[in-house]
Parts: sequence; C-alpha cells; structure tokens
Amino acid sequence: GKVKDVWLNLVKDLEIQRDTKYRGQVHLELLYCPFGMENGFTNPFSSNFSMTSLEKVIKSGANGIDAIENEKAVTQKKKEVIVRGVLSVTVISAEDLPIVDLMGKADPYVVLTMKKSEAKHKTRVVNDSLNPVWNQTFDFVVEDGLHDMLILEVWDHDTFGKDYMGRCILTLTRVILEGEYKDTLQVEGAKSGKLNLHLKWMPQPILRD
Repeated sequence: GKVKDVWLNLVKDLEIQRDTKYRGQVHLELLYCPFGMENGFTNPFSSNFSMTSLEKVIKSGANGIDAIENEKAVTQKKKEVIVRGVLSVTVISAEDLPIVDLMGKADPYVVLTMKKSEAKHKTRVVNDSLNPVWNQTFDFVVEDGLHDMLILEVWDHDTFGKDYMGRCILTLTRVILEGEYKDTLQVEGAKSGKLNLHLKWMPQPILRD
C-alpha cells in the first residue's frame, strides 16, 4: 500500500556479475494494489491510498474536479485518462555543433515537431556559428501528453539546400511531472553538439466519456 522508490543499476549479465563498469540506472516507483481480496488489506481505491508521482499529477487536475472527492472514479478510470495541455519549448542555444560544410562554417536552425499531431515550428537561422543562440519560445497544443514525443532536428541552412546535423527526441513525462525544467541534451547522430532547452507544461487533463 505504499510507493517504493528505487534506483536499479544496469548490469551486462544477470548471471555473471564480474563486470563492474557503470552502465547507468533505471528509476522505478513501485506500488502493489491487491484486487478482489476480502481480508484486511488496504482498499486501493480509498482516498488515503498511496499514489505514484505520475498518478498524483493526473489525479490532481482531472477536469478541475476535487481530487479527493473523486478519488475512486479517477482511479478506476486511470487507464483512460488523457493528459492534455500546452507544451512551451524555449530553444535557448546550442554548443559545439559539428562542421558539416566544406567551408568549416554553419548556419544552424532547429525544427521542432510533435510526433502525433506532426505540428511543426522552426527557429530562425543563426549565420556562421557552431554555438548559436536563439532564445525562441514555441507553444504546442498536446492532446495526449503521456504518449507523445517532441523531436528537435538541427539543420544547417545552405544556399543550395540544407544539411542535417542531428536531433534530440524527448518524451513529455518529465515536464508533465515537474511542470517546468531546463536541460542540456546531446545531439544524437552527430559527432558533437548539445542543445539547451527550457520546457514548461500547462495542463488541461480530461477524461474520455
């Protein structure tokens, strides 16, 4: 009946643990809910039952209804909850972008895409820079935040077209949980490069009929 918060170390092999190399960790919130038991166990639908962080976020704003009064209804429908809201993304800057031009220069810009809706925005082009500063903010209306992703592609604007530099892909779970955060992300598919972002979430949770 209580949430267990654990960090598990990744290992190369479950049987042979000789390899001590650090391979990262997985963060879990574990909650056991007994169903259909007629003994003295805690009823998982009672208002004082523990919730994971994500459940708290979902339940606290379900259509603006008081979460305590509607605890049972929301818990029973938790699989049907759509986390809807507005995602605000500020593309602050990039650092150490790779050289893709023969001239050793770059005119970078970023294309932002929400995977489900395919809604797009793009920053302005910053000329002759591998460390561009944009400080541009874009808003996306997101219909199902728990199952959507934000894709940020970095391109080099060229007189004769454009050259792909790399990308970053984000799920929205962290911004939904925290509400707002800044982060520096490695540009995937590139020899070097980091993207500095500021994300903010303005929730409008709804329940399907």
